Amino acid sequence: MADAEQRLADYTRRVEEIQRRAEQTQEQIKNLRARSVSQDGTVEVVLAPGGRLERLTLSPRSLSLGHERLAATIMQTIQAAHADAAAQTQEALQPLVGGTRAMEFLQDQIGSALEDDPAGRPAQDEATDGRGRRRPDDDDDDDDQFGGSIMRRS
Repeated sequence: MADAEQRLADYTRRVEEIQRRAEQTQEQIKNLRARSVSQDGTVEVVLAPGGRLERLTLSPRSLSLGHERLAATIMQTIQAAHADAAAQTQEALQPLVGGTRAMEFLQDQIGSALEDDPAGRPAQDEATDGRGRRRPDDDDDDDDQFGGSIMRRS
């Protein structure tokens, strides 16, 4: 009888520990904020939980980019913030579901979403050298020699 009571007590403690970690994780995700600044410093975004745009800041210099390039810069900066949010979410969930199929599923879904999001891909005619200057047409994309964009890595 004592053996059964001990097993029940151990099981109850494990369930309480899982519940405590789940509550901590939920609070951490609820307070998560993802921030990104464009390479040229003209755009800053902050995303709230769920990917809601909480703040968009444009520098005075952003007005000189032109409407198409500014729109592309905003979209790229939002995509970078989404990637940061995904990384923070995975980090928060690691103690709770790390090393499980649930975590593998989450990583697969986040990776697929980031790869499929057109906001992460600059328009071919709007590619810059990272300092706001247009790349020459004959310049190859350096991402290929380094294994692709860091935005697609898990």
